[in-house]
Amino acid sequence: MTRQYAAVISLGCAKNLVDSETMIPRLMRFGYSMTSEPSEADLIVVNTCGFLQSAVEEAIETILELAGNKVSGRCRHLVVTGCMVQRYGRKLPPLLPEVDLFLGTSHYHRIDEALPALNSPDSTNLYLSRPTHIAGSSEPRVRATPFFSAYVKIAEGCCNSCSFCLIPRLRGAYRSRTVEDVLAEVRMLSEEGVKEVNLIAQDVTAFGTDRGDTGSLVRLLELIEDVHGIQWVRLLYAYPDRIEDTLLRTMAHSSKIVPYLDIPVQHSVPEMLQAMGRRAGAFEVEERIEGIRSFIPGIALRTSLMVGFPGETESDFRQLVDFAARVRFDHAGVFVFSPEAGTRAARLPSRVPAETAEERRHILMDLQRSISRRRLREKVGSVIPVLIEGTHPETELLLEGRSAFQAPEVDGTVIITGGTGNVGEIVPARITSSHDYDLEAELISPGVDASRIDEDPHADGRSSKTF
Repeated sequence: MTRQYAAVISLGCAKNLVDSETMIPRLMRFGYSMTSEPSEADLIVVNTCGFLQSAVEEAIETILELAGNKVSGRCRHLVVTGCMVQRYGRKLPPLLPEVDLFLGTSHYHRIDEALPALNSPDSTNLYLSRPTHIAGSSEPRVRATPFFSAYVKIAEGCCNSCSFCLIPRLRGAYRSRTVEDVLAEVRMLSEEGVKEVNLIAQDVTAFGTDRGDTGSLVRLLELIEDVHGIQWVRLLYAYPDRIEDTLLRTMAHSSKIVPYLDIPVQHSVPEMLQAMGRRAGAFEVEERIEGIRSFIPGIALRTSLMVGFPGETESDFRQLVDFAARVRFDHAGVFVFSPEAGTRAARLPSRVPAETAEERRHILMDLQRSISRRRLREKVGSVIPVLIEGTHPETELLLEGRSAFQAPEVDGTVIITGGTGNVGEIVPARITSSHDYDLEAELISPGVDASRIDEDPHADGRSSKTF
């Protein structure tokens, strides 16, 4: 029998990537071998993002391009899964006749059960219902991340009600895994050689609250502290008003939790925040950030800011600029409001012209670039731990890595211009130069424990994957 190959293309966020990683073992159990080349695949699976219209457009473009393999390649079946399917449902089959099977976020984990429908013309080609599943430690997973780093999804769905967001509709209500189940997965990852664990959810600070257990996150972090082999633990996506002192104390006293938080703020003007459905006001956010920095001096903070929200005046925007200049986030993504059909915000009056919103985005990004440049310049001369990720994408003569204050894929990198080291190691490096978002460094003193930032004289109070 001729061997059958499958390729999985994952679009969008890290949470989507974890879903893709859990589909692979199911495809393998069904008899497929995996390939990273769609042109070699008999089955192509596209796991889509549907959060923004731009992501939907990217997904459709990708699907149509891959559908060409049904003509020029060996592909017999094209399957589309994920958020775009969950969002548009029954509208998709007539619009994308090239696709043989659609699975929403409610059914991606049952892809092996749905595959027989591909050979039965009388079977449904759309599987859709309310999402309730979340993958646990007992479900096999083939990681697409490097051997030394992994994402661990600790919860699924969302319990917030932001007026501009479709996540609750696409992913369902917030539902947490148990502390014990997450811990079991972290232990398995450590046995596989993982050194960096990135805990992800739509809101990690809400972990356990759906079960009435507000102490779940702190308890989980305390238990991970004892997992041998794990050196860096990173928290991604923390809601501002849920970052409590107990969490900060745990981070401050940990030998593994890196001094980094991603706190999506969105805006600073109270009227804008209220219209967005955000609970925390500007004063509370700024005060909380000051508290975070007092608990953990030198912590790196990342945020997301939105411009062009309906009703945003020039004065509102200037207040946002002033806020960003005062707070000086280490990393920031700036996004133009997108009126997504089905959201409350899409029905709001007083739309900001697209060109005005884009101009505001550029102004904020220019400000953030200058802030980043100044912050990174302050690190020149310091010694920091660097996780070696491999050779530089532009030359094999240089290594590239990340510091503890740089999350994978979204922040800058450390370009290693001197010294030798092994991929997957966390080693000390002296910063020799800085750029807008990246650093240059030389590796020093192999054998020194560099799992934490331990010398920084200037510390004070930025996809898709195929596999």
